[in-house]
Amino acid sequence: MVKQSLVALDTDHIHGYVFDTNRLQEIRGASSILDTLNRTTMVEIAKKKYGGQKVFANGGAGLFLIEGNEARAEEYGQHIQREYRKKTDGGASINFAVQELPDGMDAWGGDTRLERELLSYKLAQKKNIAPTVVSLPSHPFLRPCSACGTRNAEHRDPSEANDPASQRNRYCGVCWRKRQEDGEIKDGIDTIADEHRRTGTVDPNVAHAHAWARMIGGLSKEEYKIPEKTERPPDFNELRGITGGKDYLALVYADGNGMGQVFADLEMLKEVRDTAKTIDDAVYAAMSAAVNRHLQVVPRNGDTPPRFPFDMLMMGGDDAIIVTPAPQALDVALTLAEEFHVETKKLDIRPEKKGFTLSIGVVFAPVKYPFALLHDLAYDALKHAKKEGANRKHLQSEYGDTYINFMSVTGSASLSFRKVYQSLYNKHVKDDAREVALYATLRPYTVEELEILLKAIRAGRGKGLGRTKLHQVREAVLKMNLTTSVYEGMAVLNNWQAKQRDFVMQHVNILGKRYQEPYYDEEKPGSLFQRVTFPWFGDGPETYRTSLLDFVELYDFVAQEEVADAD
Repeated sequence: MVKQSLVALDTDHIHGYVFDTNRLQEIRGASSILDTLNRTTMVEIAKKKYGGQKVFANGGAGLFLIEGNEARAEEYGQHIQREYRKKTDGGASINFAVQELPDGMDAWGGDTRLERELLSYKLAQKKNIAPTVVSLPSHPFLRPCSACGTRNAEHRDPSEANDPASQRNRYCGVCWRKRQEDGEIKDGIDTIADEHRRTGTVDPNVAHAHAWARMIGGLSKEEYKIPEKTERPPDFNELRGITGGKDYLALVYADGNGMGQVFADLEMLKEVRDTAKTIDDAVYAAMSAAVNRHLQVVPRNGDTPPRFPFDMLMMGGDDAIIVTPAPQALDVALTLAEEFHVETKKLDIRPEKKGFTLSIGVVFAPVKYPFALLHDLAYDALKHAKKEGANRKHLQSEYGDTYINFMSVTGSASLSFRKVYQSLYNKHVKDDAREVALYATLRPYTVEELEILLKAIRAGRGKGLGRTKLHQVREAVLKMNLTTSVYEGMAVLNNWQAKQRDFVMQHVNILGKRYQEPYYDEEKPGSLFQRVTFPWFGDGPETYRTSLLDFVELYDFVAQEEVADAD
């Protein structure tokens, strides 16, 4: 009887390696290196040297079935660790755990939940062990890397020799390898785009540009034109007003909901394999749909070549991190959420076939904003979407527990979404009998709510609402007091023209109705009508909410290029 063992692998501190610097070149190079190690190296070594079979390998993690006992499986894991050290120049590492299967077990068709649970515990235990601290050598004559600033510089980039601003830069081995990978991705994208122009299809196994191959392969040749010599943005500064917006960019961070429990509940390895493939394919299909609809190539402008108005920083598994111009960011987030749910629903192997969902965080920031802080804010916004979304089971949505959160970075903004949210929530005693809760935001939004908000903003810009009056409404809401907010809000409302006043009230009523629906009682006719106390609407007997603060915050970030005539 041939022994079989399961090997689980998980990359250590992925985000620390990928987002080690604030530079776009190193970020996307690092992401590509890890993607190649994960999707290609792991699979080839398992298949050719250990008789292994892939269950899944994406998103920085992998699960393989290896022929042999635990010792042979350990050997495979150590081989992958050596490849990580070699291909990243010691910048990234991976942990693994091994679990031997009982003799006679049908590995693909049998119940492996217990073995996979043990494997998860072993892997978690290994990852929780603190790494050995290694002190880097230091000396007055040793120069730190110009990119990460932590390791010693070793290399000079010949491509920067003619640029006075960067010709003095020197890079450590880790960052230098990332930059080399980024150059190889560029060549790969040229090959992919040429194939797409000629045939409309793309080989997804292109070296160094796997993510771009799969994304471009999902684009419509008729609807999405990629001119020759089309490039990615060389740095974040190139996203400055690239589609007509302000000097802001947006980071969109999407992550699947409850995926750990989904896989833990699956009985057989073949179910795990099929579900992992469905989720990974759906992320790329959703990304292709978002690019096709909202991120058309920016045409050549003088000496500036045609450019993709976005870049993919991490893709795969149930994760997607992309950077886009500010005006298109929320449309991209909506399409990602909708298409991911639709695609997974088609191939969901579970009996209920309800598909899977994403939570998404979107942060708008100036192009010069430090990227490490921007990434932390997006992660914070994403976590809040997941946590708060789990508490809103009473809201019905066609897309399940999909929630989209956002924030904009201003000079006075906190570096934590949680603190921003807490500043927009207040409880105060209205009288001796009850306490009233006020929420000056509806974040995070369901897909349907965000569509309503974006539609209202676009329509509102054509109504000439005026930024002065909108900010007066904002100030009224921020009083966070029911009496004062209503008094000042009504004053602004009465200063608008009739058509403007009707439009704003209609928007508040539409969202108020959605929140009132769970409280409908046919025996109490009064419950069939939403309670609106402008600028607030009632959510149950003692809670008031409003979307007007979100309306004002997003007013300058939504599709400005579509309403230039209205302005």
